[in-house]
Amino acid sequence: MEIANCAQIEVRGQSFVTFDVAMQGHVISTIDAPLLSGRILWSHAAIHGYRDFDPRERTELEVEVGRILVGDNTAENGERDERPVSWH
Repeated sequence: MEIANCAQIEVRGQSFVTFDVAMQGHVISTIDAPLLSGRILWSHAAIHGYRDFDPRERTELEVEVGRILVGDNTAENGERDERPVSWH
């Protein structure tokens, strides 16, 4: 799975995240969710498309979104890596 188009916004003091999840180069889901202390509130998430992520996949998504939001998506040479984040 890959994460693309990840963005965080704040509305009236509440943080929200939106991102796409892709598999094999095709977007399978778009997720819009509130954040609480950096954690995705899955129970309040609007999930468009594929939604049957198991708890392990949700945890992996949450970790990767967190890395993207704090800018920890760097290439091995220290340059910013703009490619979508993926894992197997």
